[in-house]
Amino acid sequence: MKKKVLSILLAATMVASMAAGCGSSGEGSSDGGDGAAEEGGENSITVLVESGSPAEALANETAADFEEETGCKVIVDAVAYTGMYDKLSTEIKAGEAAHDVACMDFVWLAAFADAIEPLTDADTSDFLPTLEESGTIDGNLLGYPMWTNCKILIYRKDIIPEDKVPTTWDEYKAVAEEYATDDMYGTTVFGSGSDAVCSYLDFVCQAGAEGLIFDADGNVDVTSQPYVDAMNLMVEMSNADYTPSDALATAATESQELFTNEKTAMQINWSHQYPAAVEALGADKVGCAPMIAGSAGIGATTGPWYQCVMKNSANKEMAQQYVEYMYDHNADYMDLTLKIAGRTSVYEEAGQEAGNEHTTAVLTTLESAQSQPRPMVTTWAQIEETLIGVVESCLGGADVNETLEAAQAEIEAIGK
Repeated sequence: MKKKVLSILLAATMVASMAAGCGSSGEGSSDGGDGAAEEGGENSITVLVESGSPAEALANETAADFEEETGCKVIVDAVAYTGMYDKLSTEIKAGEAAHDVACMDFVWLAAFADAIEPLTDADTSDFLPTLEESGTIDGNLLGYPMWTNCKILIYRKDIIPEDKVPTTWDEYKAVAEEYATDDMYGTTVFGSGSDAVCSYLDFVCQAGAEGLIFDADGNVDVTSQPYVDAMNLMVEMSNADYTPSDALATAATESQELFTNEKTAMQINWSHQYPAAVEALGADKVGCAPMIAGSAGIGATTGPWYQCVMKNSANKEMAQQYVEYMYDHNADYMDLTLKIAGRTSVYEEAGQEAGNEHTTAVLTTLESAQSQPRPMVTTWAQIEETLIGVVESCLGGADVNETLEAAQAEIEAIGK
C-alpha cells in the first residue's frame, strides 16, 4: 500500500485495551463517585479493582460465593486505572487501611512493596513463566498473579499460508512487504505511548538484552547493541511502504482497528486481541503464532497483574484467604472479556479449545529464555516517559545512537 497518513476512527475502544499490557484504561467507579469505598466491618474486606476490567467482573461474580463459604462480605471498590495508583499512594502515606486487598499492575509493586504483606509458603509451581520473578522483590513474593499478557503474532491466515508465517525479524519484514497491496498494509509499528515502549523492549529482548534498562550489575544500559538493533528495526519498518506512515499515532488499539477492518495482513499485538479479532473477522480468517525472534531468539516483555494483601488491613487473615480463593478461581478469567489468566494449567487447558489458540502462543513465548519483565524499580514511570521520547524521536528521524546516549544520561539522573 502506498504510504499515507491513515485517519482511524474508533467506533468503540476495547475494554482495557492495555489493562493486560503496559497500562490500562478503565472508566468510572463503583464507590458512588466520591472516591471512598463503602464502609465495612470486621466481617468484611474491601478489594480495590480497576473499573471495567476482568478483575471487577470476577470480583463481583465471586463475592456472594466467598461470603457463603467464609461468612465474610466482599466490598468491591472499582476505580479507573489512572486513579488507582494515586488512591493507594494516598492511603498508604496516611497509614489508613481503606483496602484489605488491591489488584496491582506489576509496575507498581516496587513503589508499594513496603505496604504489601509478603506471601509465605505460596505454591508457585503453576504460575505462568516469568510470573514468580516479576512478582518478587527482595526475595518476597508480593501477590498471586491474576493474569499476564505478552505480544504475539496475529495474522490473516486466509492470506498468509501456514508455511509463510514469519518466525524471525527478516521473515517478518519480507512477509509484510510481500503481502502489502494498494488496499492493505503488511503490518504496523507501535510508536505511541506505553505500547511503543513495550514494543521496543520486546525487540530489545529478542536482540539479546539480559535484563531490561539495567544490566546484571544494576547499571543503566540503553546504548548497547540490543537497544540499537531494536530501534533500528522499528525505524526501518516505520519508514517502509508496507506500514502506515502515522506510526507515532499507532498503538495496540489503532493496530487492532486496522486489522479488524482488513487493512493489515498481520500485526504484533497483545494476545487478548486475538479472540477479539476472531470474533470480528471469523475463525477462518485469523491465525496466531508465538512472538517472532531476533538474533537471540523469541522474547517479549510481560504485562502481569497481581492480587495483593495490604499490610494495614484490619482483617489480614481473611484477606489472605480471599487472594488464595481468587487464585483457585483463576480459570474463570478465561470466560471473561480478555481471555487471559495467570496459571500454566489454565492456559494449557484453554489452548485445547478452538478460539483460544492465543494461550498456546503465549506459553511458547513466555517459556523462551529472552522473555522478561520490565525492571522492578520505583522510578519506572519516569523511565517510561524517557523511553516514549526515545521512540518518538527516533521514528521522527533523530539519530538512533545519539538519542539513546541522551536517554542513558537522563535515566542515570533519574536514579533507581
